[in-house]
Amino acid sequence: MQAPQDAKVAMGKGMDTKFLVETPIASQLHVETLTFHGLYARVQGLIDRSIYPKPSGIERWSTRIAVIAAIVGIVSGLWLVHWVPVSILLPITVTCLLVEIGGFAVNGVLSVLRQYQQYLQPRLSHAKEMDSEFAQWRALVGELQRFPKIEREQRLRFATALRAGMVDRMGLLYGGLQRLGPFPLIVALFVQYQAWKKGGWAGVFDVGLAGGILIFFIALLYVAAWRLISQRTRLDAYINLLEASLQEHSPPDL
Repeated sequence: MQAPQDAKVAMGKGMDTKFLVETPIASQLHVETLTFHGLYARVQGLIDRSIYPKPSGIERWSTRIAVIAAIVGIVSGLWLVHWVPVSILLPITVTCLLVEIGGFAVNGVLSVLRQYQQYLQPRLSHAKEMDSEFAQWRALVGELQRFPKIEREQRLRFATALRAGMVDRMGLLYGGLQRLGPFPLIVALFVQYQAWKKGGWAGVFDVGLAGGILIFFIALLYVAAWRLISQRTRLDAYINLLEASLQEHSPPDL
């Protein structure tokens, strides 16, 4: 009489063991969760893709070498003249100037050869870019739809509330700067240079300590404003993708 009971116990143990072995494997299907860090990586990959070839190593290094040569030439021409004779600094400065011009020239030629089609046929190139970006956007929306709907809804509500708070704070500090563009900076430069005359550079930069500090903070705030606008633009991209993944038909959550 004990044999059937022992068999049931052994079968139950076998079933429990099998269940414990298979459960972690099944749970691995949902290990990846939707995060803003992962969404950033996906959007960044979408931005980095282009129908045009990427810059070559020669094109990138020509710009770097030109910038380095410009810095060395400026330093040697303005600062080292007090300690190094002009006869030594002049050949160095001229050489840096030639390297700078050559580097930017090589970069410009290679850039034109790489992207000349979009300049010859701008409308056709723009249409091809839109087709490529749309295909990548649809693929990204389909990838987001594989995540549970409740996760997408929660992150959409959070991102929407974050964008509303960012718009309010930027409005208090900057007003409608994103609509004015570089106009405030142009006005400031006009006010600064309106009294400029030929050969009167000394008077242009004679602003005093208070004026210099004010100009510094104006420029700092302006750069910070454009950085915040860039962040808000990326936040808009997250919201648009999440909204599209919720509006289109998606498979039912498991």
